[in-house]
Amino acid sequence: MDTIAILAAHPDDVACCMGGTLLLLEGQVRPHVLCTTKGERGCPGRAMDEIAAIREKEERAACDVLGADVTFLGRIDGEVHADREICDRVAALLDDLKPVALLTLWPVDRHPDHSAVSEIARKAAGVGEARCPILYFEAALSSQVSQFRPDVYVDVTAVQERKLQAIRCHACQNPGDKLADFTVRQSTFRGWECGCEYAEAFKTTRPIKMPPAALLAHLTETKQKYPKF
Repeated sequence: MDTIAILAAHPDDVACCMGGTLLLLEGQVRPHVLCTTKGERGCPGRAMDEIAAIREKEERAACDVLGADVTFLGRIDGEVHADREICDRVAALLDDLKPVALLTLWPVDRHPDHSAVSEIARKAAGVGEARCPILYFEAALSSQVSQFRPDVYVDVTAVQERKLQAIRCHACQNPGDKLADFTVRQSTFRGWECGCEYAEAFKTTRPIKMPPAALLAHLTETKQKYPKF
């Protein structure tokens, strides 16, 4: 079974941004999350070591729901940079995992950790032996991410409730269910764009080539769902 690698900045990135896609791929690929930090600064006013322990446990629980393995890379929340050491370490992990693709955060992001992780992914994917294509996912639309124009939409309607289960594993980031609610709004917006109830969006580094048979199948499916006015 093929492996896909997901390079994230913080616990909860994967569940919120692309948890539905991972659930749809269940049994078809082996997902492996590389989590750069443990989100030590995610609860202001509390000790960083305490929060790191809480958020590591939450991320492992969410990854269990998503069917993913997880490796923590030991950087500190708010202090992530694309330096040589971490780029080489991620490259070595990719060499071991030999993924068919690397998924990571979109670079035009107000959170400095997110943009740094995106750069780490680009550098690491290009220097190791296991070179692989990169697919970008979006973090919080409008409040963090900008200039994200999706190339691919994944209809996650069928697994939306399970995705919310994974998000709710991150209890310290979800007071009053606010994180889950925001994610529902974002996936609803992407669903409106592509014609389904809930969707996750991705950006490719190169245009997608589609054989004629696949294009015809896509057009046929689109015609059947095309709205009448």
